[in-house]
Amino acid sequence: MGFLKKIFGGKNDGEKSNDGTTIYKYEESAYYAPPAPMEYVEEIVAHFETVFPGRTSSVFHEIISDTIHIDVNIMEPTEEEPFWVLYTNGMSDLPMTLPDEILAELDDQYDRAEVMMFLPASWEMTEESVKDENNYWPIRLMKQMARFPHQYNTWLGYGHTIPNYQDYEPYADGTGLNGVVLYQLNEEISVIPTKDGNKIHTYFLIPLYKEEMDYKLEHGMDALMDKLLELDDEVLELHANRMNTCK
Repeated sequence: MGFLKKIFGGKNDGEKSNDGTTIYKYEESAYYAPPAPMEYVEEIVAHFETVFPGRTSSVFHEIISDTIHIDVNIMEPTEEEPFWVLYTNGMSDLPMTLPDEILAELDDQYDRAEVMMFLPASWEMTEESVKDENNYWPIRLMKQMARFPHQYNTWLGYGHTIPNYQDYEPYADGTGLNGVVLYQLNEEISVIPTKDGNKIHTYFLIPLYKEEMDYKLEHGMDALMDKLLELDDEVLELHANRMNTCK
């Protein structure tokens, strides 16, 4: 059994996809002044050091911020778990804006979130290598997703798919991946209770091809995950050689 199988335990116009997902269109952004910066940073870092112990960590600090300040924490691979762990800090400083109809259906707090990703151990993550967009784009994607709900006065949650711009542009020259879906790992990893009584839900970003996003909208999240899990650990191979499961 590969590690992936083991660990994976806007504006609403009324339009819905075949899987019942509401389709939102985002046209106007909303600006928010950030609260006290990095309000939950210590709790988030402590959480990830607990669920992914024994890793050397560093931080990709954001120099210039708008809306909110987003840092990306980077945890190095280990022999037992040969993949990088990346997660954001700062997205949860502001609550997301959930529609009333969604709030009425929820039985937990889902308005504060962060995002995370895994990258294969072979991914180049040195200060020099990330100057190349083919190495940097996952970090850029995480920062974009962390800022997205606050820029557009909306929310992100499990099963949401977001194309890279309207024309599904590839994230970098070295990959054909051009969109993303939000997943959640087991609760131990993905839910962070905070001392002030809030909960931060951490969403796992899975970069996709357009055909995979279309498949999800047609058949649902479970059907898409069945396709992706056929790749086993190869789903982490985010360069051009990752097989398109729905083409």
